[in-house]
Amino acid sequence: MLNILLSLQDANTVLPFLKDHHVDFSDDLESLRVLASKNNYHIIMLEGTFDLISTVKKLDPRVEVIYFGKKDDEAITAIKEGAGTFFAHPLSKEKIQEAVRKIEESVTVRRKTGELEQQLVDSYTHHGITAKNPQMLDMISFLRNISTHYQIVLVTGETGTGKEVVARALHDLSPVSAHPFLTCNCGGLLENLIASELFGHQKGAFTGADRDKMGLFEAAGKGTLFLDEIGELPLSFQPHLLRVLQNGEYRRIGSQKTDTALCRIIAATHRPLDLDVKEGRFREDLFFRITPLIIKIPPLRERKDDLLLLSRVILNRFNQRTGKRVNGISRPAQTALLAYDWPGNIRELEHTIERAALLTTESFIRREDIPTHLNEENVSLGVGGVGALISLADAEKQHIQNVLALQAGNRTKSALILKISRRALIRKIEKYNL
Repeated sequence: MLNILLSLQDANTVLPFLKDHHVDFSDDLESLRVLASKNNYHIIMLEGTFDLISTVKKLDPRVEVIYFGKKDDEAITAIKEGAGTFFAHPLSKEKIQEAVRKIEESVTVRRKTGELEQQLVDSYTHHGITAKNPQMLDMISFLRNISTHYQIVLVTGETGTGKEVVARALHDLSPVSAHPFLTCNCGGLLENLIASELFGHQKGAFTGADRDKMGLFEAAGKGTLFLDEIGELPLSFQPHLLRVLQNGEYRRIGSQKTDTALCRIIAATHRPLDLDVKEGRFREDLFFRITPLIIKIPPLRERKDDLLLLSRVILNRFNQRTGKRVNGISRPAQTALLAYDWPGNIRELEHTIERAALLTTESFIRREDIPTHLNEENVSLGVGGVGALISLADAEKQHIQNVLALQAGNRTKSALILKISRRALIRKIEKYNL
């Protein structure tokens, strides 16, 4: 059954043809706008001025418009304005029902396709992490292995790779999942407020402390405290954190009473902490304390096989939040997304997909909705970015990886593009562990 809106002078003429569907009526332009913007119609049947067609399509680009005109020569104008079907008076019951039937078949196909795509995304979603990339699957397996007994873990990865998502997954897998998961952005706090945020303070401990405050260590209870960007902690505070991690003891500011921290700690950083230790920006003893277990998240450029799955997740979330219906991404747009190296990782991908979904005037993201700097010329040849100086072997590995991603993993098509035999490609895949 379809949802159909009739904006016709004599709707009763058409109504008997649509008895198997839900039908609403619009008497004027204002009611047409209100109904079309508030309801998800599959078909809107119009007559009158041609600008009504563009008005409706702007409100919902995916809706099918059937336009009724007086003469056959009006059809070209109606189609140019966005109508999918044109009928001239006198109206034919059989032709209208056939047009509605075809639209219903198309709607059914779109729905089933969306359901299959969602099933695919669900099948590759593990504890909130969407991935089919082998590196990511190994990481998820590692999370499961350590989830029961870990006390302190460090999550590393470039900015935008999803370190908090991984931390939440680890918490959800752990025996303390029913307890709080609290976060602290260590790089976003003023130096004189860090101790108060983490340890709390007593009333009157300093100017402005007009009441007792519970710190995050206490508020987390037996749950998890996520210390994001731990590498940004000032050196002066690092000994205080080290004491908590070593002995589990801390004091509220202004208090003589020693409290005990019961929570598990997950720290995260995008910085090379070992280099920070050598250059005196991070304490060596604290470094060793937070690195008994390290989880490394690969950048998006190393997991291109996850990119379209992640794009679908982002698009679904966008649709739910905004109420807009953007169903997918065109092939040319997919090619542009796969060809780019995403220095901003998943965060940049999220911004790009949401921007494109807002801009598109179709029911899908087009190539022209993608920023112009995302094209095949932007593929970098290594971690260093565009123009990075890397070995010939690394360049070959990256190029093969990009071609495989663009061909959705199809080795036969990839071999043809690379101008090598399929057997030779398989040997190189094994050589580079792709």
